[in-house]
Amino acid sequence: MKTLMNALKLLTLSICLVFSNAYAQQGDSSFAQESLKDITTIAGLGGVGAVLGLSTLSFVEEPGDHLQNIVVGGAIGIIIGVGVVAYSQASKSQNFYQSSAKVDPEFNSSSRYAWHVASREIVQTKSANQVNFSFKF
Repeated sequence: MKTLMNALKLLTLSICLVFSNAYAQQGDSSFAQESLKDITTIAGLGGVGAVLGLSTLSFVEEPGDHLQNIVVGGAIGIIIGVGVVAYSQASKSQNFYQSSAKVDPEFNSSSRYAWHVASREIVQTKSANQVNFSFKF
């Protein structure tokens, strides 16, 4: 149990040191810095999940029989961390594409609607006549 506490202290200390370096500069970030930030997010949420799993041991009569709660909490934290990182990467991609899109401010919603109506009328006037058949038995 003492080695587990020492490991948790070391994990907490290392996470604190990594977070202070990862968020020191908010300018242009390289691929390595973004990867480090993502890894620390996943590891941090895994550590938080492990601590929450550890806190459940005080509610059972035999804490030694329920040590898997720590592992389960850590695993759930890692899964949530991966979800957070995936969501942040997806929103970065969306913002990147939206910022690089060339949108004409003159082409607003009403102009777009008028363009679609005009295009529909052109297509309808140029379409071939339709022939319909009906059979009765």
